[in-house]
Amino acid sequence: MKKKAKKEQDVLEYMRSISNIPRYEPMKTTLIEWCEYWLSTRANNLKDSTRSSYEYVINNHFKRVFKDMKLEDLTADDVQLFINSLIIGYQIPEPLNAKTIKNIHGVLHKALSVAVTQGCVPFNAAQGTVLPNIERTPPTPLTDAQIIKFFERIKYHEKRDIFIFALLTGLRESEIIGLTVNCFDKEGRTLKVYRQCVYNDRKHIYEFTSLKNSKMRVLSLTQQAYDILDKYCVNQGTEDFIFKNRDGRHFTPAAIYNSFKKVMRSIGCPNVRFHDLRHTHAVLSLKAGIDIKTLQYNMGHYSAAFTLDVYGHCLDEMRIHGAEQLSNYMNRFEVATSSNDNDNNNK
Repeated sequence: MKKKAKKEQDVLEYMRSISNIPRYEPMKTTLIEWCEYWLSTRANNLKDSTRSSYEYVINNHFKRVFKDMKLEDLTADDVQLFINSLIIGYQIPEPLNAKTIKNIHGVLHKALSVAVTQGCVPFNAAQGTVLPNIERTPPTPLTDAQIIKFFERIKYHEKRDIFIFALLTGLRESEIIGLTVNCFDKEGRTLKVYRQCVYNDRKHIYEFTSLKNSKMRVLSLTQQAYDILDKYCVNQGTEDFIFKNRDGRHFTPAAIYNSFKKVMRSIGCPNVRFHDLRHTHAVLSLKAGIDIKTLQYNMGHYSAAFTLDVYGHCLDEMRIHGAEQLSNYMNRFEVATSSNDNDNNNK
């Protein structure tokens, strides 16, 4: 009679052995151990870039400040003091900006929320922390005069079509370099934007990832944008990059940035960024009469409210200009009315 096969390992024990998940005991676990446990077991759907940023926060901020503090000993005051230290820049090269501080706090808040759900701690110590106000810097689109100078300067530039395409579509830099021929529908005259090409710090390679808001969008192309794509997609495979460098590979953000900055410095606009072409597209779209909801979709914003928040000041300027135009138009009727009144008085 054959011996029974060796009993298989317990399911949970086996999964722990292949997942490299650290064990933890709530009463003994440090905050750092919990954050590492949370990141390895409860954050599996993160993009590599997001995971890398979380790891950076844990290794460079949490470990530096909280050290061996037990998870259950963390108080709301501790979290507030930690945030305050980031504001004044204590033991770091310089004070951090409000957006960065909010992101750091967000990592801690997420980790502690899971700790509460797991019953490890009774409350989230990061709840109710007073954070610095984020002052949104208004976008700085190119003026009409700057656009004219820009077009004149890039007339024979090797990246001319990339620059103009960015202005015509409002695509992000990572979306443009990730465009492949199969994104272009020549018959439908549309462009499908469903992924971006970004650098993976963990793998040290460029790779495709989902869009910022994870929602694909299909753009109706202007004639100028269509002509650019039609020219670049001739005799190429469906998976070939549309905009390629001399080596036949996609451009890197650095290559586009350096070329663009050199152009802008030459026309007296050293502070203009490549991303400002996206802002310029949005403002030109509003001036052309495109509604906010359509602009939100075209830009890939997660909500129309966000689009309004960013470009609302442009609408204010347009409303003022519209009122002035209406006033000038109505002046004709006032003159006619005044003239008729004088005629009646003379009778």
